[in-house]
Amino acid sequence: MKIKNIFALFIFLLILILPANTVLNGCSKNIEKNDLGEPLIGEVYEGLHITGTPMDINIETYRLNITGLVEREISLTFDQIKNMKSVRMEIELICPGSFIDIGHWSGVRVMDVINLAGVRDEAKFAEFRDVKGGYRQALPLEKLNGEGFLIAYEFNDKEFSKYHGYPLRLVAKGEPGFFWVKWLGEVKLLAELQFRESDNS
Repeated sequence: MKIKNIFALFIFLLILILPANTVLNGCSKNIEKNDLGEPLIGEVYEGLHITGTPMDINIETYRLNITGLVEREISLTFDQIKNMKSVRMEIELICPGSFIDIGHWSGVRVMDVINLAGVRDEAKFAEFRDVKGGYRQALPLEKLNGEGFLIAYEFNDKEFSKYHGYPLRLVAKGEPGFFWVKWLGEVKLLAELQFRESDNS
């Protein structure tokens, strides 16, 4: 087989395989072309790949709610989060089969925020939801006590754009990208998981 034909076959297979990986791994959802002149989903913008459909957030009314199995439910403004003790860490964002983004993430440790509300003994998991409640992922509280789990507001010392989860997103070191919930609006503590990972597919 000629080299030209082999190359054509390779490109054809690549076109078939990549979209399947993108959907299955949950990192890039709702892939569509933007006709408004904005960056396209799947492109690298400000150092990060764009995944998911961007949301416009009114920062004046925005709140991060900590609910569920807590001593007292709380609602925090963006400024209140930013005024907490912050950390800055170099962490890889890995979407298996799609891409790896590497940079410095700044934010507040997840458990520092959760502990403001007080954790009830029966709480075992934290479920992270976007502001519309349409996307959610859960992780064990025991895991969240480890290093690299942040409620982040900056990447490489710059606040996120609306394409990357402004104002807040979860950073989950070592977890696949679909756990890194963007446009974070609620953290709910649970005794047990109430959904399967595939529910977000």
